[in-house]
Amino acid sequence: MKTHFSRDAYFKKLTSFPCFFILLLVTACSGGESEPDAASSALKSPSTAKTLPGKPQQQSPDSSANKAITLRPESLPYIKVQEVKAESLGGVISAPARVDFRAKAISTTGTVVEGRITKIYVQVGDRIKAGAPLATLSSVQATQMRSDYARAEAELGRAEDRYRRQLEMQRSGVGLEIERVEAETQLKQARTDLDRSRDFLHLLGSGAADEVTIRAPFDSMVLKAYVSVGAAVGSDTPLFDLGEPSAAWIVADVFERDLALVEKGAKAVIELASSPDPIHGHVVAESAAIQSDLRRAAVFIAPDDAKIALRPGMYARASIETSGPGHIFLPASAILIRDGKTTLVYVEKSAGVYEPRVVQVGQAREGLIPILKGLSGGERVVVGGALLIDGEAAMLL
Repeated sequence: MKTHFSRDAYFKKLTSFPCFFILLLVTACSGGESEPDAASSALKSPSTAKTLPGKPQQQSPDSSANKAITLRPESLPYIKVQEVKAESLGGVISAPARVDFRAKAISTTGTVVEGRITKIYVQVGDRIKAGAPLATLSSVQATQMRSDYARAEAELGRAEDRYRRQLEMQRSGVGLEIERVEAETQLKQARTDLDRSRDFLHLLGSGAADEVTIRAPFDSMVLKAYVSVGAAVGSDTPLFDLGEPSAAWIVADVFERDLALVEKGAKAVIELASSPDPIHGHVVAESAAIQSDLRRAAVFIAPDDAKIALRPGMYARASIETSGPGHIFLPASAILIRDGKTTLVYVEKSAGVYEPRVVQVGQAREGLIPILKGLSGGERVVVGGALLIDGEAAMLL
């Protein structure tokens, strides 16, 4: 049996069709466009993303190393913070040392004439008195200089006789004034020539004919010999290096980081390998230069007893007392070394927020490490759990 619908019945049936199907299509179309827009917005503006509770604040890979780190609340009980202040904590810096002469206590001897070495009287390491012979050389120039002195001495005698004769003639009334003045001028010239020849002989040294003996100018120690018997030398050739034993001091090589703890006048104890008893001294100066390879600087120590015999070249170990007024001292647990070269600590900025701070440290003493640069009194520093904060910081990189 066929069913027929009228036109009015058809439109009535169409208008009663459920509308949820149409709403579903509209929702699907609008939803497919809104989700990509939201994701794109999140990628373009990461700063608008909400921080998850209990998570550290994330940083971009190129963020500063001083960016503060926020810890989870459950991690805070494992963190120990301490307010720091400058303290005076005495200690000792130990450094390798050596005995050496002061810069102005070394003299290089030579000769003013050319010649050839015929004899050497000393050896390296000898202690000699002022005036002791060092070497003898044969020189033709020495012969000429001594001959010139003898000639100048004879010329002076003749000039004196000539001048006396002119004075007598003038008193007798037969001499001329012009001849007396000329004789007086020749006498002055002869005296000048003799003085010059005498000064040359003084510089030349003792000896006779062509021999010249080189002597020590002061009580000294022979440090180095530049010549041997038979060697030809000139007026600019060094012969020996001499040092004044009483001007020796101890040179300690102190690490650059510990220099700030060393003060002028600080007491020091020096142990010498060749002496069973230690030597007491005090710091007198520091070198302005740093050894680029070892990162050390020379600290100069003078013995308290100036009569102690020190031999340059001796190896020693120096223990220098320090009193670090104005320095902050932290336990080793507060110090972290990153990448094998950067030393840092964590400073509390607010509750649960910590900032890494690069510092310069000195040599540890009595279980504490002095902070030479990077911290100020009154700051709160993490002394326990620093590794935990550093681990959270590493997760952000």
